[in-house]
Amino acid sequence: MNLSRKMTFLGLIALIYYAALLALGVVSTDVMPQFLISAILFLSAGRLMRNVPSGKEGDEESEKKQRAEPNWALWTQVLNWVMAVLIICALGLWVMKPVGVSFFDMLPFKDIFPF
Repeated sequence: MNLSRKMTFLGLIALIYYAALLALGVVSTDVMPQFLISAILFLSAGRLMRNVPSGKEGDEESEKKQRAEPNWALWTQVLNWVMAVLIICALGLWVMKPVGVSFFDMLPFKDIFPF
């Protein structure tokens, strides 16, 4: 089974799953548009993948010559800044957390999980 058929099959399964959730009353109709949009995206992705040509023969050598060298200095700076922001966010959460409270107790959806 090729990838486009798998995507279409995944979209059908998602649509059936969301219909079962709605029929059982697990979710209300307020959140169903988001579920339907994701199922439709999977269904249309399979169709779009079927229409894409399978590949180019003979153009690989010219593509390699035309492809520019990545700017590694820029990508290194971007990676450094992203990691710095993540570390600062983690340290900010750690500093702002009260002493007697765990990280799990700070989450707004802690009532869903009974641990």
